[in-house]
Amino acid sequence: MTRLGIISDSHDRGVWLERYLDECKKRRYDAVFHLGDLCSDARWLERRLDIPLISVAGNCDYYSDKARMARANYGKHRIVAVHGHMQDVKYGYERLSYYAEENNATIALFGHTHRAYAGFVGGVLLINPGALMDGRYAELTLDGDRAVPMLYDLHDRRDD
Repeated sequence: MTRLGIISDSHDRGVWLERYLDECKKRRYDAVFHLGDLCSDARWLERRLDIPLISVAGNCDYYSDKARMARANYGKHRIVAVHGHMQDVKYGYERLSYYAEENNATIALFGHTHRAYAGFVGGVLLINPGALMDGRYAELTLDGDRAVPMLYDLHDRRDD
């Protein structure tokens, strides 16, 4: 079983990054995805984690040399990670679903809208953790053929 943490749109909100770092340690993730806005936040988090952090640049990462897309494989699951602005996710999820299929992915991670979402479009599982700047994040558990997304709010997760 693999458990992945997913965040996006942290926008230099240090208190939420610190709370999420605590959550990562508590949840014992195998890796964390940061889906852009801001790459400097991803670097801050990466320096403090002892697990892989996979990140992409978002529309607010103006001068970043970070890639706009990342791929990862976990067993049978192929994941594509993007910020989402280049796939126009604010206007619908179909382009992102097609983009994932073109990249042989069955799961697409994205941000940009600041709205949490987990569901299928076509044959692709799409997951948007919402904005970490608002305390939102997601978790993806991969177990054999199963992929189970969960959406969380740090406001609700005090000492569980």
